[in-house]
Amino acid sequence: MNPPSYLLDLSFLIALADSNDDKHDDAKAIYTALVDDFVEQRCLLVARADHLEAVESPDLFAAIDKLHIARQHRSAAADLVERSDVGLEDAITMVLIHRCRIRKVATFNEALARYDIELISAPPTDAPNFVAGEDLGVSATTKLEPEAG
Repeated sequence: MNPPSYLLDLSFLIALADSNDDKHDDAKAIYTALVDDFVEQRCLLVARADHLEAVESPDLFAAIDKLHIARQHRSAAADLVERSDVGLEDAITMVLIHRCRIRKVATFNEALARYDIELISAPPTDAPNFVAGEDLGVSATTKLEPEAG
């Protein structure tokens, strides 16, 4: 059985890649726990291919599989836009979440918080092994910064 897929959205990727971003420390803590879970095969990490290309950090995002947007995804997203107040970018993300059966989303996009999706939040600072509010018993061994030398 495949482990669940977790989507890392553009707002999360930007915060993670930019050390000057206000949400960088939260993103780093979340990503550390997610990569540990990925290594232990408890989850798969995915992101939209266009979002990964927008944030140039290939080494940082090596564990993340790309979700390519097909014409059918764009068509379904356009239908969603017509039926609701969702913007096209969020609609494409929502279609991918539904079609790829994504379980959780790491995001700082407040617009996504209003939908019925489970968001991954920052772990408490005293509990580095928390992902989305659950203690997964994961070791916090992942390093996100290059070693000095």
